[in-house]
Parts: sequence; structure tokens; C-alpha cells
Amino acid sequence: MERTQHHDEYQDIMLAVENESLPEVDVSEQVRKRITELDHRRRSFLKVTMRGATALGSLLALVLLVTVTAYAASEYIQIRNKSGEVRVQHVAPSETFGEPAAYDKYAKQASDFAKPGDLVAYYVKKGDRTDSSEPELRFEYKERRIHSYEDFLKEAKRTQAPVLPKAALDYAFDYGNVSPRFPNSKADKEEALYLKTLGELVDQASKAASGDHVFMKSLPWSQPSGISGIYSKGKAHIGIYATLMRGGDMYVTQEKEHAAEIVTVAGTEVVYNLVKKGDISYDYINWYNEEQDAYYTLTSFGDKTLTKKQFLQLAEELLK
Repeated sequence: MERTQHHDEYQDIMLAVENESLPEVDVSEQVRKRITELDHRRRSFLKVTMRGATALGSLLALVLLVTVTAYAASEYIQIRNKSGEVRVQHVAPSETFGEPAAYDKYAKQASDFAKPGDLVAYYVKKGDRTDSSEPELRFEYKERRIHSYEDFLKEAKRTQAPVLPKAALDYAFDYGNVSPRFPNSKADKEEALYLKTLGELVDQASKAASGDHVFMKSLPWSQPSGISGIYSKGKAHIGIYATLMRGGDMYVTQEKEHAAEIVTVAGTEVVYNLVKKGDISYDYINWYNEEQDAYYTLTSFGDKTLTKKQFLQLAEELLK
């Protein structure tokens, strides 16, 4: 079984400003990038800080693993499946997860090339690459916000992603996104479509002018890496995110300011997270869905946020 994953949880989601309401912040783009980066980087020891941070700073930082890290601190939370295997492990910030991922300066070109919803394969000419590896494809995805719930439901069913609800508590569906799995595994690289696309782009590169560096093509896709939905009531918002683990393990960095409590909701262990860093305070909920092999996150942001009771009520509705 491939062993992967994952991340420091949400940082600076809510800024506590005396006598002022919290700013309206859209976190879906950062979470979408978390999902796609997880799949894109899953075979390397990496620590990724998300591109495109908002005014709240770096909302998400990812830690991706390909092997099981030995960690014996009993005070850190573990979530197990029915067979007793640990699937989600909270770890200390001091854990070593490898070197930061190299910045890919061509990813933005691929994103600019893509239309919303496109998975773009791109090839960088050998002389422009920082390594001497064999030719391979890189991938970029441009988010497509789906504002019609009916269309969102169709996309979830098309890709066999987990289905998210039409409403969350009394918050109405605003928009959603389904992100593709990046075909980076050894098996993927032996598939006919991968080889055909790589051959076409390498051929284009060999015939191109010297000033051309990157060559791109949009690809069809049907396998999701995750799904997200944003629900709104005025300027208050709820985010529901599901990351497909695909047999990997989830590692969550738990800092000293991060209080995590396990609460059983509808027969499932749910982690209620409360983070306080000076004037910054926020909370959110996570759980593991064994049937879907998916890791869920609930967030609340905007000019009004959910209480712990409301978070647990929403989790119960989703788990029924």
C-alpha cells in the first residue's frame, strides 16, 4: 500500500480584531491547491507552502510522506480504521519530513494556458530543467467553481467523488469544485495516454524555436483527488472539504497552541480543533471516512462563525 501524506492544519483562518468583524475570506482556492498538491507530490518527502496566500497569510502548509514515520508520543491523536490500523496521526512540529519542494516557475504558464476545470500536462525542455531526469510530464489544474448545485452533483457523480450536501445547517450552497488526481505514479506513466502525450510534447519541443521553453496540452480526466463545497449565509461561510487518501496515511502537525479533542459523533471519531495564537483564534473539525478512504475538514469563516455545538451538529448531519 502506498504511504503518503500530509499537513499542517489551517493557520490564521480567523483574525480576532477587537470591535471589528472578521474579514470575508475565500479559502476554497487554498484547499483546492492542498488537494491537488497532495496528489502531485505524493512520491517525495516534501514540505509545501501553498502558493497564492491570502491576507490571512499561509492558510495551508503541507507535509507529504511516502513512508511511515516512527512516532511514539501517546499524547498525540491517532485515528484507526476498523482493522486497528492508524490512518490519521497527529505529530509534533519537530518531526522531520524532508526538504521543501522546488518552485516550478512554469506552473503559472500552464495555469494561464488552462481553462477552468482543465487538467494540463506540460513538458519542460531538457535544457530548461533543473535536473537531469528522464523526460516526464508535469501537471497543473485550474479550479472551476460550479455555482449550480445540480451541475456540482453531476460532476461528483461523473468522477465518483464523495457527494456533498445541497445545504449545510441553514447555509445555502454557494459553489463547489472537484479536483483531479494528477497521473504521477509509475503505473500512470506506463498508460497509453501518458506516453502519447509525452511523445507529442517532446516532439514539439524538439522542433520549437530556441526561445520556447514549455509545451502544454489539456487532458481529459475522471479520477478525483478531492471535492470541496462552500456554503453561505450573507457574509458568513462554511467550507466542507474531502481529500481522497487512496490508501495513504494522513499526518497532521499539531503545534503547542493547537488543542485537539476527539468527540464521537454518529459512531465516528471526530477531531475538534481549537487553535489560539495570541490574538488569533479559530476552530475546525476533521474526521476519517473509512468507506470513502477520505479525510474531511469543516471550516467556518466570514463575519460570523460556527460554535463548537454547531460544528458537531453539522458533522452529525454529514455522518448520518
